[in-house]
Amino acid sequence: MNQAYELRQGRISFSKLLSSGNLVVNNILFLALFVLIGYFALASSHFLSVSNFTVLLTNYAAIGVVAAAMTLLMIAGHVDLSVGSNIAFSGMMTALAVINFGAPPSVAIVIGILSGAFIGGIIGVACGILKLSPIIVTLGMLSLLRGATLLVNPTEVYGLGDTFFYIGNGAFLGIPVLLWIVALAFLASALFISTTVWGRYIYAVGINPQAAFLAGLPVGRLLLSLHVITGAAAGLAGVLLAARLDGVSPGALGMQMELQALTIILLGGVAFAGGRGRILSVMAAWVFLAVLDNGLTLLNVPPFVQLVASGMALVFAASIDAIGTYVAPKLAQRRQVAEQIEQRRLREAKTPEA
Repeated sequence: MNQAYELRQGRISFSKLLSSGNLVVNNILFLALFVLIGYFALASSHFLSVSNFTVLLTNYAAIGVVAAAMTLLMIAGHVDLSVGSNIAFSGMMTALAVINFGAPPSVAIVIGILSGAFIGGIIGVACGILKLSPIIVTLGMLSLLRGATLLVNPTEVYGLGDTFFYIGNGAFLGIPVLLWIVALAFLASALFISTTVWGRYIYAVGINPQAAFLAGLPVGRLLLSLHVITGAAAGLAGVLLAARLDGVSPGALGMQMELQALTIILLGGVAFAGGRGRILSVMAAWVFLAVLDNGLTLLNVPPFVQLVASGMALVFAASIDAIGTYVAPKLAQRRQVAEQIEQRRLREAKTPEA
């Protein structure tokens, strides 16, 4: 009986060990963020100030809006690599509506968002309805949209007015307007995917689109809608960046933002193949990259070193994706086996000997 008790104790310890390992796997990004904040806090006396955190999050607000929407698309198994160019195109449409056509700010903002949504709709038809490869289609759109933006207006446009300046640099209730917008974007994505039927469809399509189609789910309409939402988010990001900078540079606005969005989403634990992901983790990844960029700037790290750090973050994101794909399920399976063995031994211990 004592031996059985010791074995049970050993098995329970092993089960706890597995649970701890799974906890670390699921929260490795939060641990890394905590370490990163601690390091920069020690390295720079200005890092932990409220004003600095406000600036670093505000600077990353536009890409946060894109990441919040594109996360839903990637969980469904698709990706949009043209969002950076879409940001430039939509921002330019917004600026031209104000400068060249004298449109009111509200109308110009709607034009910018609808421009992005229209591009997303084109991609959605090609990828969601016609079943073309999202990577190939969106890579083509990346170059097409950047060229179209330069064709529409090859020079900088600036001086968008007080309304746009307030959106990009003003505050509401003491909090920057941009932070309100990005917080609402993450909140909307989280509520949509966790509380709606279509949110459950997103996971089902990401896990197995063929099975989802055979089960009668509206796979094509869902993917089309998600591409439109991602495009609209890119359009809104173009508006926000134009407001933040009080102008648009067609060759520079949104440059490499598709890679930033992809890094944030993968770093947040969303599987590139789809079917897995949490909005909270993506939000933590957004903060992680903002902290990394801001901390390196405060330490006067050269820009090319910051590029290296961004590349390492993408590799780290791929590592987290691999861990989530292979290690976490194995830990869960081993924990389940350990619990089954423990339950069997408990039953055997309770059975009286003949």
